[in-house]
Amino acid sequence: MFCPKCGVEAGEARFCRSCGVNLTIVSNVLEGRDPSRPQKIALGGKTTLNLFQASRLSNEQDLSGHTAVSMFAGARIDLTAAPIGAGETKINVVSVFGGTEILVPDDVAVRVTGVSILGGVKVRGRQLGNGIFSMNHYETPGYSQAPRRVHIDATSIFGGLKIIR
Repeated sequence: MFCPKCGVEAGEARFCRSCGVNLTIVSNVLEGRDPSRPQKIALGGKTTLNLFQASRLSNEQDLSGHTAVSMFAGARIDLTAAPIGAGETKINVVSVFGGTEILVPDDVAVRVTGVSILGGVKVRGRQLGNGIFSMNHYETPGYSQAPRRVHIDATSIFGGLKIIR
């Protein structure tokens, strides 16, 4: 197995030796261990876990540092619902057999990092990665000087991420 966050080969380890991410979630789903029953999974920080059920998030709540995990489901994150504060807002997105769509206002700079395995990432109509394995990296020109920035760290396995607006 490969780590869905950093792409390093993890073998049978419970945690990635490179970045420390908990690999139990992905291995449980791939091995068919009763994912239909919701389980409390400690991922750390602010987390939304979607198993077989789509979710909607908006920046009416503070999403900085939030992790949205979708397995066999989709997620829609609306960052146009409220003004985005100055500085950088970081959101982590993990899609396994599902997709995530993020609405970002036009005047907000976007940075995308992450890994796609048999999936893809599209930012405002531009295809970043699509295929067997892709390391994704994209920045809006002038990202570091922009007053309002959104950094999306996206891991897609048999899924995808689409940033629109």
